[in-house]
This record gives sequence, C-alpha cells and structure tokens, in this order.
Amino acid sequence: LKLSCPSSGRPPPGGRETCAMSKDALGDLRAALEERDEKKWLEAVARGEKEGYDGDQIAEALEEIIAQNPVGCHRFMEELHRPPQAMSVLNVGQEADEWELQVHYSEDLIKGALETTWNVYPRVPHEDPWADNVDKAHCEVVGSGGVTLKASGLASRF
Repeated sequence: LKLSCPSSGRPPPGGRETCAMSKDALGDLRAALEERDEKKWLEAVARGEKEGYDGDQIAEALEEIIAQNPVGCHRFMEELHRPPQAMSVLNVGQEADEWELQVHYSEDLIKGALETTWNVYPRVPHEDPWADNVDKAHCEVVGSGGVTLKASGLASRF
C-alpha cells in the first residue's frame, strides 16, 4: 500500500508520522470491512472523505481485504450505502408531442421508472445469475389514475 497525503497526493515528506491521521483512516476502513463493523465503517468513510481520499485510493487500500471475500465485502458495503427503496417523480419531457402525452405507457416514464429501480438494485455478483435466490427489484408506476404499471421480480442476469 502506497500512502499519500490527500492535500498534495505525494508521499509524506517526514514519513508516516506526517500523515498519521490519514493512515489511520485507511487502516480503520480495512479493519471495519474485515470485521463487518457498521459503525466503525461509516466513521472511517466519513473521515476518509474529510481527509480528501478519492474512490481510487480507498479501493486500492481495500483491495486485499475484498480479494479474500469479494461477495461478502460487496454485500456489506451495498447494504450500508445503497437505499433499499426509492421514489421518483417523473414527467414526460417538454419536447414531447401531444400524442405522447395521451399514451398509457410513455417511453420517458418507463425509462425513468426502470432507471430508478436499477439505482437501488444491489450490484453484488452471484455465482448463478439464473438462481431463484438472486436479488430482485420491484417497480410500481403510479399516475393520476392510480397504479399504471407494476413490474416485479426484475433481476440482473450478468
């Protein structure tokens, strides 16, 4: 692991004592991920962001831990950082023709609904993407006349 000071991006000139707090943030991230400690993880993430670490630096610091149990580590991070539900207000684009406003299933609305659905879908890989126990997403579109569309059991197959 190569450490660099977040402010300069270079190795600390005086050795690790100069950027000791930064090293602790990365160390705490590794320890929290290894222990699956939610509180410690969230504190370390906040400290890492405050100290200016970017996603690449954090990913590099966690690479060894993730390699030991990729699915477990990704599931832990997904559960903490990805909301289980989402709601979005969607509108047909202003450049839409009059007839597009009259259709029951507008392309803009379907596209927006599915995009919102996939934004909360866990991105944890499965050994068998066709297995019954893979994560599934559900989508419901509600319009002025009530429920317009329901899609349930959506799953990623890659």
